[in-house]
Amino acid sequence: MDRALSVAALLDPTHQVVPFHGRETELQTLTHWRDSPASQASLLLHAPAGAGKTRLLQHFQQEHWDDDEHGRLLLIDDADRLAWQDVFRKLQDTLRHGPARTRVLLAARTTGWWWSSTRQRIADFDHEVTDLELAPTLDDRTESFTLACQHFAKQLSVTAPDEPPPNIAHETVLDLHLAALTAVHGDPCDVNRTQLVRQLLDHGPATGRLAEDFLAVATPDTPDPDLLARAALRWPQLRPKLDEVVATNPAIALVLAPDSLRTAAEIGSQATLDHLARQVFRSERFAVDAIGSLLTRRLIERASSTLERAEMYGMLSARTMLCGLRQESVEASQNEVECYRELVRQDPENRPLLADALGDLGLRLINAGRRDEVLAVSEEAIALWHEIALDDPETTPQLASALEQISYRYQALGQDEAAMTAISRATLLFQELAKNHPALFRSDFARVAAAMARRFHVEGQKQHAADSMQLSIANWRVLAQEDPRYEPELARNLVVAATMLIDLSRAEAAREAVKEAVDLFRRLAVVNPETFRAELAGALVRHSQALGEGLDAELTAREAVMAWRETGDRKGLGAALLNVAQIGRDLGAAVEAVEVYRELVAEDLVWNQVDLVVALAALVEQQLHHDRDEQALLTADECLDICHRLPSQLVDFFGAKLAPALQSAARALSDSDHHVRALQASEFAVEVCCVLIPKTSPAVYPAAVQQHACRLRGAERRDEARNTAHTALVMWHLSGLDLDRQPGYADALTIYGRLCAETNYETDKALRLTHRAVEILREAGEPVKLEFALETVEALSSW
Repeated sequence: MDRALSVAALLDPTHQVVPFHGRETELQTLTHWRDSPASQASLLLHAPAGAGKTRLLQHFQQEHWDDDEHGRLLLIDDADRLAWQDVFRKLQDTLRHGPARTRVLLAARTTGWWWSSTRQRIADFDHEVTDLELAPTLDDRTESFTLACQHFAKQLSVTAPDEPPPNIAHETVLDLHLAALTAVHGDPCDVNRTQLVRQLLDHGPATGRLAEDFLAVATPDTPDPDLLARAALRWPQLRPKLDEVVATNPAIALVLAPDSLRTAAEIGSQATLDHLARQVFRSERFAVDAIGSLLTRRLIERASSTLERAEMYGMLSARTMLCGLRQESVEASQNEVECYRELVRQDPENRPLLADALGDLGLRLINAGRRDEVLAVSEEAIALWHEIALDDPETTPQLASALEQISYRYQALGQDEAAMTAISRATLLFQELAKNHPALFRSDFARVAAAMARRFHVEGQKQHAADSMQLSIANWRVLAQEDPRYEPELARNLVVAATMLIDLSRAEAAREAVKEAVDLFRRLAVVNPETFRAELAGALVRHSQALGEGLDAELTAREAVMAWRETGDRKGLGAALLNVAQIGRDLGAAVEAVEVYRELVAEDLVWNQVDLVVALAALVEQQLHHDRDEQALLTADECLDICHRLPSQLVDFFGAKLAPALQSAARALSDSDHHVRALQASEFAVEVCCVLIPKTSPAVYPAAVQQHACRLRGAERRDEARNTAHTALVMWHLSGLDLDRQPGYADALTIYGRLCAETNYETDKALRLTHRAVEILREAGEPVKLEFALETVEALSSW
């Protein structure tokens, strides 16, 4: 080997010159992690530069991993040098192609907030996330030094020296190897790391890992800024040079690698901090990166007053939440609240600031999953706004807004009665404000009236829901007449109203509302196509759904597809194609929709995977309708395979869209006698609805269970179906709803009664329950369900 090139080659971390040895404890820990029962797990291996992370990762993969036995292993070296988006893409790949059992092994020099942010986000993929600190050097230094000398000497065709290792301050494995290579070259093993680097540089160029150390002893005028930042962690004397580089060109922040930028933010001077903050805070590129939070945390140290510190904590709370630092965002928000408490003690006029901060803290607690603490904080904010409003009636709008917000939080926590009470109070307050100051508060009243309508809708109070929605629309219409700038908002609310009216079985009113919205958007799109063309396309989709079946509905649905094609929005196009497939029984539209979502999944799996599942479920229905049963079964298998690989967070977030699609596919499969797949789809839909219990109507889960009972009945598993139908009844009774006003409950009674009749089980009791179903359905005005209930009564009476 050429001696001039030997140093760079021999010190390349990937060059296996010195045989791997030691690290038994770490390998045992990694083996336990490999064999843990978790199907998805990630581990960060972290240590200073030169500790041997890369070699340990490679050795573990080569010697302790078998893909067939252990599943898939993804290695992410230098993870701290990657932006979250890059790590995100790699993790998506494990979901797209990986088997059920996956391990992700990351390596990095640093931890801190970048890792906390990444760890919490990786956990969103249902990964069990841990970390392991690697000792900088090996336990047996003498053996390591001797082995290094022997192998370097062999590579250089010289005699290996026989001497003990030097005692190097803050030593790493790499430092010990530097000393071994120095000894092999015949130079004295100086305990000074700087001298070791200088001696080795005499034998070859500085490349790879040694280039960072070269900066510490050579300090060129124009060093590579990324190398400089990484070297500054290992060599404190380089920090002034790093400050100088940033001061000379602050825009360098925009091109530094993530780990270099974080390093500069953490170890740089106050002047460097200011330079970086001006660049980072102005750039959207860093919106979801921990760097903004790191800079803000350091800036808080310089706050000159309690008010400034409170404002800085507020910014820190917002930035940490955006970059996935959920618990840290709660801590920052709590600090903000404490600062405002201190200001209130100094002057009660600061109470509105404290109330706002408490409202923000409630959001942070929800985001961090600390739901038990949310209501106490939100109720304190409401009580404070009440107190403020009593002293100053001009703050009534803030009280109304706070009541509106807490209603949404009650709803998210499944406390429907409290949610209704809060939104009712907010509506009354905004109604009075709109009456006295229509120019200022009519839009607020229109907004909360629509929210009130949604609450009535959830609780099954159809007439109240329709009345409240019409009141909202009436106010939006007045606003639009007085000021054309409100026309887009009127059109948007008309679309929302139409969607709700469809669910309330008021088809004619829905058609009128959405037709008005379409007409408005057509006119607006002519004036400003870039802004309103997509909304016109969405309104056309809703219009076709309001029209129901028939030629007019299909033509409108196809017009919506054409409109979405013009916008270039493929996600909107996919949804419009599925709408055509459903209305027009169009197999080609369903196939194209699947292809559109496959393309979107290739770009971003997490945000589009559930849409692909929905499209596949729709394709199953159309393939069955067109007698393509064999293809439908293959499509169903693909759909179910993706379902079982979905992280729970995606199921939680997109479940309201996922469950109906699977239930519809299950019904179609059952009707075509493909009961195995039908039950698999139905079972998964039930699991999804169970996850949704805290955030949706209490009727959703029991309705899914009773649908599953129907699928079991179709599979001739009648005893099991009857027991499942009974479970559905129990869940209805636990829902807390007024069951005499729930057609879904009446349907569950009918299903149970029919199954009792078919299995000759407690028919007298079943007859009484079905009679109750008839009474509920007559009152609710549900003719189709009523007919089924009357048929069941007749069947039970025959016993």
